[in-house]
Formats: sequence, structure tokens, C-alpha cells
Amino acid sequence: MLYVTTRNKFDTYTAHRTLQADRGPDGGLYLPFRIPKLDREELQALRCQSFCQRLACILNLFFGAQLTAWDVELCGGKNPAALVPMSHRILVAEMWRNHDLDYARLESRLAARICGSEDIGHKPASWVGIAIRIAMLFGIFAELPDGTVDIAVSAEDFSAPMAAWYAREMGLPVGNIICSHDDASVWNLLHQGEVRTDSTLPENLERLINATLGVEENLRFCEACDNKLLYAPLPGTLETLRRGMYATVISRDRLVGLIPSTYRMAGYIMDPGTAMAYGGLQDYRAKTGENRLALVMSDRSPALDSKMVAACMEMTEQQLRQQLGV
Repeated sequence: MLYVTTRNKFDTYTAHRTLQADRGPDGGLYLPFRIPKLDREELQALRCQSFCQRLACILNLFFGAQLTAWDVELCGGKNPAALVPMSHRILVAEMWRNHDLDYARLESRLAARICGSEDIGHKPASWVGIAIRIAMLFGIFAELPDGTVDIAVSAEDFSAPMAAWYAREMGLPVGNIICSHDDASVWNLLHQGEVRTDSTLPENLERLINATLGVEENLRFCEACDNKLLYAPLPGTLETLRRGMYATVISRDRLVGLIPSTYRMAGYIMDPGTAMAYGGLQDYRAKTGENRLALVMSDRSPALDSKMVAACMEMTEQQLRQQLGV
């Protein structure tokens, strides 16, 4: 597969280049020259494969790495994700079902396998990380019944929303992508039609603008960022930018309340990132009245944030770990 960048759709690069760095020589983020699309028969064929086979299949599309199910299994076990039902047609997709209880560790191990490296201690290049999330979504969706599914994610660097966006373009029946963060920049852009660029913005927001509005509009965005100016999409383009995307802002105070209230109502203990995504889904449903099946993406076990989670739950860390069975 060939790649271009978010700032130039003509110069192409090999997959090997995307493994080495986040950005190309022109400063743009790497992305596929053409997004592969899977038809209904190909999607059905994935259902007949094991979870690890699905991941290997999708990652090989992007990188030609010749991964096998065994390679993936060595990185995260036979079933590196679990679907846990909650109330009101909501499933939590626990992507941390590995011996580290952390999706980031699985991502790092898979990235090293793709690169043919033994170094698993660093964060992978941005496109590699997004591609692995896309593969995880294909693995998870094959476990779901047919039909459109909304996805709620924490949007710290915007890689999770973009993975869902690309997966939808590739053929997965993803409905709305609900992205939540404690910063209002994405909300301002999608709902107000403008965003200040004199503060730190999620890196992968550039991918969304490129993917929905094109290279030329993304160059306008990058120029605004370089000069710390207010950015607003061209008139008439905002609907295209936010089609299928919904943003919410979850304050820390609300986050602290969401963790115990979710436990009381659904018996489920969330880490802060999962609680943020779940809070965004609540906001989306309250605003739109939508009630289709939804996935809340979870990257970390609450055991890894035991101090904060235990404080929210008004229990000791030892009591929390007993509740979690770890």
C-alpha cells in the first residue's frame, strides 16, 4: 500500500516510511493513498476467522507485514478484547484483556511486531497506532450482531475517533462517533464552527479535516495553527466535517461522579478514560434521543488507576482490587 500525507495528495511513500515517523517531509501526517474497502462478503468472511486472524488480516492490508494469528496472539493472547454488556443497549469493549491490563501495551507489542523490532517500550508512529485501532474494531465488530453500532471514545489525541472514522470508510457499520474530552477544542470546531489554535489541539484533528474537507482546506487549518489564528471551515463545509461525528466535553468534576454512579446503576467499574467516553454517550443520547446499540471503547483496566478510582468510589485501593478480582 502507498501513502500520502495530510498536506500533499500527490507525493507517495511506502508503508515502511509510516513505521518510522509520524509526519512526512512536508510536515503532514501519513495516511493511505486509497482507503481499502471491504464488501459484505469480505466482512462476513472475517466473522469466520478467530479474533487474532482478523487483526492480522487488517494489519496486513496496511503494511504487508505478513502477520499471522500466532503473531497477534503472542502480543495479546487469544482474545485481546472482551465485550461486557451494560444497561440500555450499551456494550463496553475492553481492549485491555491482556496480561498488562492495558491496551497501550498491546499496541506497542503489535507495532514492534509489524516493524520487526524488539523495542516494545515506545509509542508507535501515529498511523501505526491508528491502524492497530482499526484492526481491533474489525475484530470486535465481527462479534456483534448485524446492524449499525455507535461508538463512544475518549478523544485525547483524536486517534481513537479517527480509527473509527477510517473503519467506517472501510465498510464497518459504524454509526455516529461520539468523542469526549475535558478540553473544548473539538466541541468548538464541530458544534460552533470555529476553534482557537493558540493552545494545544489534538494532533489527529488534522486527519479529520483532511479526510472530510480535503488537502486544500487542511492547509488552511495548518496555516491558522502556525500563526495561532482562529480557524473556521469555509462556509457550507461544516456539515461535511461533522457528519457522523459528535463531540462532548466532560469536566473532571463530572468524571469523578460518573465512576461511582455507573457502578451503582450498572454494577460496572470504569477507569477515567472509559468513564469519559461513557459520559459522552449519555450526553449524545440525551441530546438526540438515539438508542441504537453502542460500544464504549475502554483502553485500561480500572486497576491501573486504582488510586483515583478508589477515591471516587469512597473505598480503599485494596477494596477496589477485591471488587475487580485482581
